[in-house]
Amino acid sequence: MLFCAFTAGTRSFARIQARNLSLYKGRNRYLEKRVMNGFAETKPVSSPLVWIDCEMTGLNHHSDRIIEVCCVVTDGNLEIVQDNCYESVIHYDAKVMESMNEWCIEHHGASGLTKKVLESDKSREQVEQELLQFIKKYVPEPRVGVLAGNSVHMDRLFMLKEFPRVIDHLFYRLVDVSSIMEVCSRHNPALARLAPRKKQTHTAKSDILESIEQLRWYRSHYLKSEQETADFVKERTAQEESSVEPSQEKRVGSPGDVEATVENPEEPEVKKPRKL
Repeated sequence: MLFCAFTAGTRSFARIQARNLSLYKGRNRYLEKRVMNGFAETKPVSSPLVWIDCEMTGLNHHSDRIIEVCCVVTDGNLEIVQDNCYESVIHYDAKVMESMNEWCIEHHGASGLTKKVLESDKSREQVEQELLQFIKKYVPEPRVGVLAGNSVHMDRLFMLKEFPRVIDHLFYRLVDVSSIMEVCSRHNPALARLAPRKKQTHTAKSDILESIEQLRWYRSHYLKSEQETADFVKERTAQEESSVEPSQEKRVGSPGDVEATVENPEEPEVKKPRKL
C-alpha cells in the first residue's frame, strides 16, 4: 500500500513538473514572439512623458486630418526608454492631398510625406490602435503618461477627434516645451538667445527628438538657480566675444563723442556745453 501511495505521488509530481515545463516553454515562445514583433515585456516607466508629434493637412482641426504621427516615450529624466520609436503614415487619396493649403503642399511635398501618404496602406483606425499599443507597452496604467511636445495642444486637438482612445489613456495635463521657451524669453532673454533652434524639417520624428533636446537644454540651463543661470550666460557670452576677430570689433560711443575701442577701453572725456 505504501508502495502504491509512493508511486501515485511520484506520478502526480511528474505530471506537475511536466505541466510547469510546458508552461515555461509556452511562456518563452510567447516572449520570443513579442520580441520579434517589437513588443518585448518591459517594466512600467517612472514619471513617463509620452512625446507625440503629428503632421496634418492643415491647422483646422474640424476639417484637416492627421497624416503622420510619431511617438517617443521618456522617463522623468528625459531618457528615451527605447531607441525604436513608433511612427506611421496614414493613407489618403490624391484629392485630399491636393486640397491642402499652399504651405502644406510645398513642405509635405519637399519632405516626401505626400508621396508616403499616397503609398501608405494604413487606415486612421489601424494607426490609432498601433499607437495605443505602443504607449501601453511602457505606460500600461491609464491617466499616468503625460503628453509632451512643442505646441502639443494643437496635436491634442486633432487627436481628440482622430485618436480619442489614445487621449483617453493619457493624463489630462501637458508638457509644452514652447511654453517654457516663451517664459524664458520674457524672464531671461539673455539666456533665451543661447537656446538651440529647431531645424524646421517638419517631419514628425525629427520634431519630437528636437523637442526632447530642447527640454533637456532648458532643464540644464534655465530650470536652475538664478546664480547658476547668470554664471552660464556670463561664460557663454565671454566665449562668443573671445571668438570675434579684431576686424569685427565695433567701435562704441555716442555721436559727437570721442569713440573708445577695445584697445583703448578708457572712457573718453565728454565735452560739457558752455554756459551762456
